[in-house]
Parts: sequence; structure tokens; C-alpha cells
Amino acid sequence: MDSIHKFAWADMGVFTLTGNPYIGFYNVNNNIAYAGINTQEVELTNVNKIYTTLAVSDLFLNRLPNENFTLTYTLTDFTFEPNEFINSNSIDNKLNKLYVNFLDTYRACFMASSKLPYNNTNVAIVSATNGGYKLESSIPYAFCYPTPLSAVNSNITRESLIAYISNQNSTDNTLIFANSNSLIVYKLDVNSTFSLVFSSYYIETNTASYGSLQFNNITSISNNGNNLYVCDNGNVAIYAYDITSVLQEDRALGYKFNLMNSTNDTQGQLVNPVLIGSSPDTVFVYDATLYTVFFYDLNFNLTNSYKNQILFSGSAPVSLTYYQVYNQLYILTEDFKIVILDNNANPTIIQLDTSGLVTNEMARKLVFSSTNSDVVYLLSNFNLYKKFVSNIVGNIGSYSFMRNVTGNDIDVYTTPLLYDLSILTPPRNNPYDYIAMYAFDQIVFYSELLTYNTIIK
Repeated sequence: MDSIHKFAWADMGVFTLTGNPYIGFYNVNNNIAYAGINTQEVELTNVNKIYTTLAVSDLFLNRLPNENFTLTYTLTDFTFEPNEFINSNSIDNKLNKLYVNFLDTYRACFMASSKLPYNNTNVAIVSATNGGYKLESSIPYAFCYPTPLSAVNSNITRESLIAYISNQNSTDNTLIFANSNSLIVYKLDVNSTFSLVFSSYYIETNTASYGSLQFNNITSISNNGNNLYVCDNGNVAIYAYDITSVLQEDRALGYKFNLMNSTNDTQGQLVNPVLIGSSPDTVFVYDATLYTVFFYDLNFNLTNSYKNQILFSGSAPVSLTYYQVYNQLYILTEDFKIVILDNNANPTIIQLDTSGLVTNEMARKLVFSSTNSDVVYLLSNFNLYKKFVSNIVGNIGSYSFMRNVTGNDIDVYTTPLLYDLSILTPPRNNPYDYIAMYAFDQIVFYSELLTYNTIIK
């Protein structure tokens, strides 16, 4: 199990570091807070506040809008029954229960805000120039009906997939389009100016001649750190790339993806691979014919598997998403079920709330926040939902798509025009999730922050 049990952003007044107020990311391991998200090297000092007590506990501020709250203990837990023995231990026990109820009441004073998004920053659209079409950023209300991204590159379709990744030695970001038969990679600078890094039909993108093997129906991609994994259904293969040279903008290494490893139908026992997910030490692949999720190590040695033909034959999986906090794999199905697998492939199955769905709405993807371990986003073909991991059945809220986002008068409640979603990872040094959503034939960028409507406390 991963040693990190919670991470989030701390504003002033929650922790101190060497006697000074600490502002920044923190993570919690065994009720001790440490600076940063991924390491337990610099211990923080707790400020004597109830909020800090909650921050380092296994409790969350996870009350949903319009959700009633309940207390852990009732009145009968605090009263002494006739002939009940009374001593210091029994009194302490009841006082501890009172304290638990106090924490419940305090937590209930924080109701997550359903106002989404926090900020709609810009969109990536296609513009016509004297030299042809190009991809550029625009403020959301400054354009009319957008030209589809396919005008820039005909390989980009509504089935294309995206990955949004922070570059390592600059404030630039990388946006990857995975199309059925190609990879297209752009660099975005601080002004969101797009620069083409490379485009390749060839699997070996790092060789001078681009090799000879070509992609033949990419159906899923997954990024973890400096690794990118590509599921190629047509070739019945999985490809593992080291993308360090692109993320570090290293000219000497050629700005290409370095093919490090692969597996196929024979080696990986695959028949119809359609989905892929990844962790620092495991690659997860779902085979739609075998109704099985395979677990591989980074050398593609099979280490475990999970098969559920009864469920998956009626509820088709649509995404595999790794949750680092508890070393779990989340399998999202198109009918809004979630199967949570631990590292031994033991399942927990959850049915999400479907009461507010529109006609023909189907789930597409699950993406965890890069700034708060208790926040997760669910993309459907019509909506983008924000949820608590610890209270995942209901929604914090859903994004509203209006004319200033879509650029036209499309009825967003009857037109399924949401295709893919990615969150910038690793995060910048602030509490915002930077979201790139491929929708309405453009890339829509948001910054999102967990906020609360606070009741008097």
C-alpha cells in the first residue's frame, strides 16, 4: 500500500514550518503532515485548530450540496443505563463519543460549492492564416462556431484522446493527441501558444527513419511520470515510451518518444485490448473479449488479473484510472458503475447516482485531481462531474456549458459533444487543477479549485 494517505493544499493557519506559517502542498501519513505531495521528508508542525486536527486525520470535509448530515452517535450512546457501572473509563468513553460528534458537526459546516468551473481560462481553436490553418488559444467569448481540429491535422477526430502534462524544466506544458493511427505532440508555453513538437504514424518515433511499424487503431493511452503507454487494438499490442526528452525539451535527445518496451497477443495473452492504465510499477490492460483486466509489471510480466464476465458483458468498462493514495485501480463502466481493485485485484463495486442523467448519457472517463486526493472528475458524453473520492456516489456539481464555451448555439443537453479529459500533472505550485477537455471540436481549458459554502461555525 502506498504510504501517502491524503494530500491537499494548505493555506496559512493550518501548519507551520520552522516556526513560520506554511503555505503549500502537504501529505499525511499515519496522522503526521509532511511538506509536498510525494515525500515524507520535511515534517510540518500542527497549528492548534480543529481544522488541522481534521486535516491530519482520516476524516474529510466531504459534505455535498443539499446533503443532510448525520452524527456517529445518538443520545442513547451518552446516557447511563440503570445498573450500568460508572467509572473513569466509561466516562472517558462517552466523552470521546461526544468529541467524535463534535467533529461530525464541525465537518458538516463545510458544504462543497457546486459552482463549476472555478475559472474558464481559454480555448484552443483552429484559425485560418495565409499559411493555412493553425491551432491557437482564444478567450472563450471571442470566436464564433469553431473550425474542427481536423482542419489542422486530418488525423484528429472526435475519437482522439488527449494527455496534458507539465514540462519539467520550464513553465511549458505538453499536450498529446493520440489518434487512431498517429501521435501528435504540441508544446504550450506560458501564453498558451501551440508549437508542434512532432507527429508520427510510426511506433518507433525516436529513430531517424521513424522505423517501419505503424499504429493500427489506438484505443487508449495512459501517462505516469515520464512514461506514456499506448494501447493499439489493431496491432493487439501495448507500447511503453519514455517521454523524458519531450518533457525536458531536450534538443540533444531529439524531442521524440523513446520506445522502451512492448507486449502483444502472444507475450501478453491479449485478444482484444481496448483500455490501459498505469501506476509507477504496474500497467493495467482491459481485454474486452476476455472481460479481464491484466496487471503487468514494467517489463510486461503478468502479475495478476481480474475477470468479471457477468458484470462487464452488460456494463462495458470505458476507463482505467490509478489512484495513488491507496494503490487502487478504478474501473469506470459506461453505465456509471465503478469497480475498485486493490493491489491483489480484490474488487469493491459501487453504483454511482444516475438520477440526473440526460437521455443517452454515458460515462467516458474518470480522472483524479492532481492537487487534492479527495477530488475526482467524471466525464460523460454530455457533462463533466466533480466528486469526492470519500463520498463518490453523489456529485459536488457538474459543469455548465454555455454559448461562450461552445462558441455556438448548440443545445448541450441533447448533443453529446464531450470526448476526452486530462488534468495537468504534476501540478504547478498552487491549488488549482488545470483541466484540458476535448469537447465541441476544440480544447477547452479550465482551472478548478475545491471551494466551500461555509456555514457559521
